[in-house]
Amino acid sequence: MRHVIVGASAAGLAAAEAVCAVDPSAEVTLLTEEPYPPYCRPLISYALAGEVPHTLYDLPLRCADRIQVRTSTRVLRVDPEEKAVFLKKGESLSFDRLLLATGAVPRLLGMAGEDAANVFGFRARADAEAIDREIRGGARTALVLGGGLVGVKVAHALAARGLEVTLCIGSEAPLSQVVNPEAGRRVAEALEEEGVAVRTGYRPSALVGGEDGRITAVRFDPPGEILRCDLVVRGKGVRPRTELAELLGFGDRDGIPVDARLRTPLPGIWAAGDVARTFDVAWQAPRVNAIWPAAVEQGALAGRNMAGGHEAYPGSLAMNSVKVGRLHLVSAGITRPPEGPYEVREVWDPAAGYRRVVLRDGVLVGAVVIGTDGRPGPDRTGLLIAAIRRGDRIADLPFDPLVDRISWSGFAFGRKTGGHEPGGYQPPRPAGG
Repeated sequence: MRHVIVGASAAGLAAAEAVCAVDPSAEVTLLTEEPYPPYCRPLISYALAGEVPHTLYDLPLRCADRIQVRTSTRVLRVDPEEKAVFLKKGESLSFDRLLLATGAVPRLLGMAGEDAANVFGFRARADAEAIDREIRGGARTALVLGGGLVGVKVAHALAARGLEVTLCIGSEAPLSQVVNPEAGRRVAEALEEEGVAVRTGYRPSALVGGEDGRITAVRFDPPGEILRCDLVVRGKGVRPRTELAELLGFGDRDGIPVDARLRTPLPGIWAAGDVARTFDVAWQAPRVNAIWPAAVEQGALAGRNMAGGHEAYPGSLAMNSVKVGRLHLVSAGITRPPEGPYEVREVWDPAAGYRRVVLRDGVLVGAVVIGTDGRPGPDRTGLLIAAIRRGDRIADLPFDPLVDRISWSGFAFGRKTGGHEPGGYQPPRPAGG
């Protein structure tokens, strides 16, 4: 059985190893556009900051003798009838099973000049290495556009390298999609303690270029100010890479639709990772959760199913973690709910940090915890994540998420109170597969 996997990050690598574990006779080809073998993408901000050695990038490849990894290889299109992928290099590869694990790419600003040599996204190893070359070449001032998790992490990394960094945010505080404005301001304070200037209400309107074609400043409207810089980093989030799926007639800006076994609408083709729209246990609806743990889970399950299994994916859950100075933030599930049957409870304790829980009809569906100076906080978030996954009602929890007291035995042995059962989500099944 010939298995071709497009994408060699978390989902693709996990799928390749799973296929080999289930079917020792399988032929597995792992394709990646990047010039590197599989590596740990979440480490790029820490490597740029100089907080971890670059040697930690490379990921070990189990059954390496049975997986062909082809780097610098781009797939242009897929022919589902011929069961072949066509490469930019002019050749084609035949498959019996295909996995689309194409991941996501940084969102563009939609402005003239963002293809300049000193304007960067921050998603891949190449981004971190290119920014590092700029710093080594003499860059001293940086503008980071966007105050989400990516923007906060890269601002921290650049400040750690000694640059003069300004984080420019259109909203009133960093992490506005995760925490409330008050907690966001605490994050801004922690960034400023690290030397990052935080500007809120700053929306970029134009990139200003010099004679050499490089960007030398960014204009913001409001407030109508121009800030000079040596480099610019976009931190405006990511979008799923659905180009191949769209050519096949499915997939859009919201990702590739899959069923409970991670099969796409076409037989013999699966999708997993940051590009796949899977069941979200908090929202109780299909969504893309572009995080490393979910990609690993989905890739491994897709690989086992490609090799003959019939497993149902229990669902994903949005989770994020970031450490800024004395603050450590962890979030899970629905953190900024829309209008509707949601209740938000939160507390800010100068000694114990910030906690926020989101309820839907009394069921815990989201949580944010910020610990300060090593005090209790994110260490308890694993309990909250487990409760969200189980669909527990907050009234039935053996602990109060907003205070410190936890009955460990009650949580470990407490009864299940309802919620999503693994495999409960069954969208329409594609024919064959």
